[in-house]
Amino acid sequence: MKVDHIGILVKKIDKEMIDFFTKTFGCEEPKFFELNTPEEKMRYCHMRIGDNYIELLEPHEGYWMQLLKEKESGALVEICFEVDDMEEFYDKMKQRGITLVDLQQKPLSPDRKYCQIPGDENRFAYFPLDKTFGTLIEVEEHSAWR
Repeated sequence: MKVDHIGILVKKIDKEMIDFFTKTFGCEEPKFFELNTPEEKMRYCHMRIGDNYIELLEPHEGYWMQLLKEKESGALVEICFEVDDMEEFYDKMKQRGITLVDLQQKPLSPDRKYCQIPGDENRFAYFPLDKTFGTLIEVEEHSAWR
């Protein structure tokens, strides 16, 4: 297992911000995504840097928007670890007494062991905050876009 990405919460993803990461750290140009569910509305992007990436999160509604109100723009809000097989990892955590959750901290079931966002077909889940001492920790299995 390795660190996959860090998530940074921002008010707005703009050219100046992208230029900072691409020109200062050599990140690749961003790949943009939209999350539009009844619970969450957000624009976000991934900027690859070596074997990892930086994820900029621009929330409009939901959990991330509430977090933005509590923290300053630019706050480091999550760390993500890459796993080889999301279903296998879910089962392994379940054996340890940990049920992975979605972003709203709702437990995932054996019938739905991971989450996916249309257009970003990676499989992912989160650890319950009460198991991580309050740190938002995501686990993710990458699809072919990587």
